[in-house]
Amino acid sequence: MIIYRGAGILTLLTPIATLLLLMWLWPDPSAAKGNITLSWFLLGCGIGAAINVVLGFLLNRGALPVGERAARHHFFFLPMQWPSLAIVAACAAVALLR
Repeated sequence: MIIYRGAGILTLLTPIATLLLLMWLWPDPSAAKGNITLSWFLLGCGIGAAINVVLGFLLNRGALPVGERAARHHFFFLPMQWPSLAIVAACAAVALLR
């Protein structure tokens, strides 16, 4: 059983890639070399997931073909934008509660 279809794997890969890009381009000055603070982690994952929300809405727009019941691009059997939106919400909640 496959847990993603189409570009659904980007739900995991986009936040990770954005976090690594953020660490490489703008290293956190307050952390030791190779480490990252919670605020930079939340920022990287939140931006990556927000990009994926927009990408999910663009890829899954339009009507489904006849006979197809699920979204073309999904992750854990949900359209890929919804788990990404949950990641954005979790990052925002942790940042606000911190």
